[in-house]
Amino acid sequence: MAAAGQFGIGLGVASLLAALVLPSPVLGATEKGASTTAAKTAVDAKASSAWVARMGEDLIPRRPAEALLMLARREQPDITLPELTRRLALDLLLGEAARQEVGDEQLFSSRRVGFAPEVEWRRQWLATLQQVWPDRIDRAWRAASPEVPTSLDAKAWAAWWSTPTSTGLRMDEDLDEAQRAEAGRLVLLRHRAYEDTAAGAITLADIWPLQNVQGRRLLRMGGIEFAQAQARQLLHERFVERWLRRESGWSTAELDFVRRAIEARQRKLAWERWQGLTADPHGDAPERDALAASVTTEEIAAHYRAHPERFERIEAVDGLRLRCPSAACGEGSQVGGAAGDLRGEADARSVAWRVGDPAPASELDAWSLDLLRAWPVGPASPPIRHPDGAGWERVQTLSVKRGLHPVDSETVRHEARQALALDKLERAWQQRQRKLLMSAGLVWAPGVTPPASPFEPALPIKSDEGHAHAH
Repeated sequence: MAAAGQFGIGLGVASLLAALVLPSPVLGATEKGASTTAAKTAVDAKASSAWVARMGEDLIPRRPAEALLMLARREQPDITLPELTRRLALDLLLGEAARQEVGDEQLFSSRRVGFAPEVEWRRQWLATLQQVWPDRIDRAWRAASPEVPTSLDAKAWAAWWSTPTSTGLRMDEDLDEAQRAEAGRLVLLRHRAYEDTAAGAITLADIWPLQNVQGRRLLRMGGIEFAQAQARQLLHERFVERWLRRESGWSTAELDFVRRAIEARQRKLAWERWQGLTADPHGDAPERDALAASVTTEEIAAHYRAHPERFERIEAVDGLRLRCPSAACGEGSQVGGAAGDLRGEADARSVAWRVGDPAPASELDAWSLDLLRAWPVGPASPPIRHPDGAGWERVQTLSVKRGLHPVDSETVRHEARQALALDKLERAWQQRQRKLLMSAGLVWAPGVTPPASPFEPALPIKSDEGHAHAH
């Protein structure tokens, strides 16, 4: 059997597991040898021995928590069950608050171009649980071999996409009833019976709702191999789900808890992005924008004085450039100086730029100046291909003068507003986590010792960390 990742089922598992082992943002690849032994008897999730903690009537069942602990320890070996349980509880609380206060329509507004959240949640759920019983699921898949070799009429497939129809499939919307009926006649894969599922087929109508805009585009371009690969992935996902419900030994409540945890985590992450906590300068963030607009001139000035390093800029640069028709730009042609020093090149031209100078009229000269300002002081650069592919360039930065943007500049006003708004958002987000966890009244099961370390609310990893605006 092909590995789960080949079918795409492993996409996104890290987003749940990394959440349990913050601050690391990702989890390593699936380890097929890491499996746990699940009891074959059904579990009563309300029994005191079957849960780790509860918030009112909402239980965190023991076996799912222990399985997630096993996976989380690949990234953070020292994490304890109570610590992980507390993080799970917080994710559930934040996810529900996000659903009620913002709503999925706004949280996942990009669903027309990305995967529908329900599709991602289901795949993450299956991929996460598959890591609990990797060997058993692999053996069951190989033994069942449900896929039946199926040939697809290439001409009929091409005709489907090339012939205009009254329903006209579009890349950015779901299928209506008539479209589903048409797409349901295009069989991509047939399968024999497995578990308690009868033999059947997977059609275009089955895989279309599972695509993002790129997948829909590939389908419309007539990608037969892609379509059949998507059908195989769906067959494998369905097989894994049936196996989990019949053979894992876990109750429905236990299986569904993992899915709830994944959905809650994704809503929490989307809520952080929606507020602007990830500091994505290109993303819409209503709360951050409102806070930024309310920042006063006095606050900007105080922030400028406290953090001058955030407002550095290059004010002057002196250097050399050498323009050549080939990649052997200045190789071995020095009339003086050392290798890597353009001061010995007869064709090298001096460049002097000061803040306030007009931009070069030539796009190539503007590109060369940007390269010079970005290059460190010292040896010359290697030959770099021109953006238009018509030549090569070497630059050597001889000196750089740095200063600060003026306090009354638009750059300072924008950067300070964004930074101050983010600081306020972060403080409010941490306080929100504390209040939610405190008001939930987390109760630990008999025999479970609460976490030894006090609760420290986490902050999301910034999407633009290391991004500089010095120029």
